[in-house]
Amino acid sequence: MLSKIHIIVAADDGGAHSVALSKKKLSTLVFLAVLLVVVAVASFVYSAYTLALHHERKQHLDTLLSKVHSLEVQNSDLLVQVDQQQREKQQLMSETLSHLNERTAQLESILTKVGVALPDDPDGEDDVTASDDSKAVANSGGPFISVGEYSYELTEDHDEADNILDHSERLLDLFAHVPLGRPTAGYCSSGFGRRIDPINGRRAFHSGMDIANYAGTKVYATADGVVVSCGAVNGYGKMVKVKNGQRFSTVFGHLQKILVANGTQVVRGDVIGTMGNTGRSTGPHLHYEIRDHGHAVNPYPFTFL
Repeated sequence: MLSKIHIIVAADDGGAHSVALSKKKLSTLVFLAVLLVVVAVASFVYSAYTLALHHERKQHLDTLLSKVHSLEVQNSDLLVQVDQQQREKQQLMSETLSHLNERTAQLESILTKVGVALPDDPDGEDDVTASDDSKAVANSGGPFISVGEYSYELTEDHDEADNILDHSERLLDLFAHVPLGRPTAGYCSSGFGRRIDPINGRRAFHSGMDIANYAGTKVYATADGVVVSCGAVNGYGKMVKVKNGQRFSTVFGHLQKILVANGTQVVRGDVIGTMGNTGRSTGPHLHYEIRDHGHAVNPYPFTFL
């Protein structure tokens, strides 16, 4: 059995050398050679894996950077859109406030003309002035009220408006419930205030105005509200009373026909009855009253703007 292996190495000069290796040393050399091969292969595989992983990470990083760039572009576009929308919103708000101011000024002008204190005028008073004694004319009437029995001075406080929108909304609500316009067609046959009573010829106070026309002429509501009373009333004949919000109420007397019932919701322009000659009356006409917190005020400024 061989115990050694001889390895002959030839030189360039023709000589030869012999190297004797024991089986143990040879096994060691073979093991080291295999180990080196394994290490080399492992290093190669690890290097290849690391390179591939680096390449994959680089691609992933490039993808993320691309997405970040895309998001930055989108964010920039969104900021531009937001800025544009804010400018458009500001412009729209400016235009809206301008229109709101114009509408508010128009409403205030109308309410001021009829002597109604504005919501932001806590010290305002309705300018209510009784007319002078006048001669009684045909187609007039109404309940008899002696001059000494009636007082109609009125004031009302109003809260200050927090802003223009709140002020405009309150104006619109007030406007809807302020009796405005003519309740019927015809001519004014007797005004508001002191007069000579057409029935007994005595000095009296006329709490409304009389509008004369043919019997059957339509009578209209002059503001939004609810009917709180209708039927025959002493002095007024067939009468309808409408509660217009918290402040005003309107009375329509001497009607021929009543076309509404208690609790009926009405808006400005609704037909509530027809002109007649019922009650204490000298001819076909409408006795029309406007009451502010229960006090009769001159309806003429409200009626003939």
